[in-house]
Amino acid sequence: MTDYNPNDEGARRYPRVINVDEIDALPRLPFAKGIGTCIFLSQERDDARHFRQGYCYAEPGHDDYFWDQSNFDETHYCLEGKIRLKVEDAAGRIIYLEAATGEHIYLPGGYKYTLEDTGVKTTFFWTSGPSPRYGLVEVKEFSDQLRSLRSQGSES
Repeated sequence: MTDYNPNDEGARRYPRVINVDEIDALPRLPFAKGIGTCIFLSQERDDARHFRQGYCYAEPGHDDYFWDQSNFDETHYCLEGKIRLKVEDAAGRIIYLEAATGEHIYLPGGYKYTLEDTGVKTTFFWTSGPSPRYGLVEVKEFSDQLRSLRSQGSES
C-alpha cells in the first residue's frame, strides 16, 4: 500500500492482532511510585472510538493511586498477583474489593477509587470506556507520544 499514511484520520482503524512484543515496546505512563500503565489500544494510536485497553503494572510496596472516576466505566482482570481497591461512593461510604489472579472487577463511573498495595507484584488487564474523542488531554505529553507511534506496530 504505497498511499497508506498511518497519521491520516482512521488510518489505524482496522482489525489486527496486537502482540506482546508490540505491547512491551510501548511507553509506560507512571501513576505513582511503583505503579504505571501501558495503553495499547487508544484513540491516539489506534483510532479506537469507544474504549481504551492496557496493562497496569504494580510492584510490591507501591504508593497508593487515587482517581475520581466520574465519566467512564472500567474493568480490571487480574493476570498476576492481587488487586486491592478502596471504593468510596458519593455519600462517603467505603468498601474494599480484592481480586486474585483470574478474577475480574467491574468499576462503574460515579465512584472514587484507590489502588492499594497488596505486597505482591501485580499485573492486570484493564478496559475503560467510553473514551472521549479528544483523547488523553489530562496527560498531553503522553497522548502526543502515543500519537507519534501510529506508524509503528501492526500494519495489517
